[in-house]
Amino acid sequence: MNMEVTRLQHSQIESASEVLAHAFNHDPTFRYFTKEEEQKRMKAIKCYAKAKLRYSLLYNQIYTTTNDLKGIAIWIPPGKFPLNDIRLLSLGLYALPFHLRLSRLAELPSLLSTIEQYHKQDLPAPHWYLSMLGVSPTYQRQGVGSLLLQPIIKQADNEGLPCYLETSTEGGVRLYQRHGFEIVRSESLLTGKLKLWTMKREPLNELRKPLTLETNNIPSKR
Repeated sequence: MNMEVTRLQHSQIESASEVLAHAFNHDPTFRYFTKEEEQKRMKAIKCYAKAKLRYSLLYNQIYTTTNDLKGIAIWIPPGKFPLNDIRLLSLGLYALPFHLRLSRLAELPSLLSTIEQYHKQDLPAPHWYLSMLGVSPTYQRQGVGSLLLQPIIKQADNEGLPCYLETSTEGGVRLYQRHGFEIVRSESLLTGKLKLWTMKREPLNELRKPLTLETNNIPSKR
């Protein structure tokens, strides 16, 4: 498949949020917090994605594919983490609780606080942060996610800076390991209801042999 990467434009936010909603439809964290009906779950993910897109567009580091939007990679540049919660809320995140399961809503602030604390502990130095990466199900397993990672991975190598991300799926772990990310921590959250991996990639000349899924007791899919 012949694809080129380009920066997302403001006019594409609605389409990009739709792509991310489909990409994260089966994500364990969204499945846990959103309502069971797929249409309601998609609305919740779109609400979250739009706020992230609007927030990050200021830095002009959101990448997608030319012509059709096959996937979206949202990066936060060095020195811009932690995110400004007030600005996120003002950009639409205030509506998210209305799309979530009321019975689980109280668990969300603690979870987000824990993930942010891990991030601060794992990588206090300046770094690039992959806030979201999602590929439309139609184009998954075709190299789209790998392609969308390349602009900032190359820039980080040139700048001598690390990259950081979180993922809640084993498939995500494998994808990022192929691009030099190493597992920093593997945590069970909310008393075992959710799984989280934090991952870091050192700049190219500092890369070490990546940890494998097996060495971290993560079963491989057959």
